Amino acid sequence: MQKLKYGNANEFRFHRFQSPEAVKAAFADCRSPSSFKFHKGKDGRLGHVCSTKLGGDWVLAESEQIAVSCTAEQVLKAYLDGRLQKKWNADKVADAKFSRKSLPNGRKFYQQDLKLLSVRVIRSHTGPMSYSQTITVDKIGTGNYCAFVQLDPDLPSSARKPFETLGVYVGLQQRGDNVHIYAAGVFEVNRRVVPNLIVFDASGLAGDMAGKGTLWLAGHFEELRRAGGASSGWSGACKRLAQARERLHMT
Repeated sequence: MQKLKYGNANEFRFHRFQSPEAVKAAFADCRSPSSFKFHKGKDGRLGHVCSTKLGGDWVLAESEQIAVSCTAEQVLKAYLDGRLQKKWNADKVADAKFSRKSLPNGRKFYQQDLKLLSVRVIRSHTGPMSYSQTITVDKIGTGNYCAFVQLDPDLPSSARKPFETLGVYVGLQQRGDNVHIYAAGVFEVNRRVVPNLIVFDASGLAGDMAGKGTLWLAGHFEELRRAGGASSGWSGACKRLAQARERLHMT
């Protein structure tokens, strides 16, 4: 993959059939692995997140998490479930719908239609926001998947939406009974929603929020594990993720 360069984020493109390691390597010139910070939310989100400003209105958001006691297929199915998306993002999402689509050449993809709640910006509100995304899913090897998400410019959207342009990569790797999830997004914030004030540029905050956006997957499968009465999984998986990050920082 091409390298992401500070000040030239508009030229970066994700490519299909890429491993998480290849995608992470593409960002090496913009941030170090030690930039990842641990996050544990009251709603059950758990993982590591990183937000990196790329110059201008561009931001890189990344996250790592572990979904326990499940398969990559199950994680992918949960990710493409509008009811779960709405449940775990009820403070931001008014509605989320997925539909299966096909191009004339036979290539299949998912269309995600999102309606977001109004957000307060300085002394006003954005009003309800809406936009659509296309999601292409590729299977890599045995039990591993990656998904590529981008805004669909051919479908109507509200003038005010969080991003002007967006590219997101989600990689799922089966490791034993757990699934390691790495997500990365390169996006251009919409300044009508994410202000750049003299004393504070909210793009970093937007990147941090975007990085935490998919961490609900770990929480969802932990809920299922607990409901099933399993006695191990999440805590041990999180410890292994932290240890892996520490080893990465030392190299």
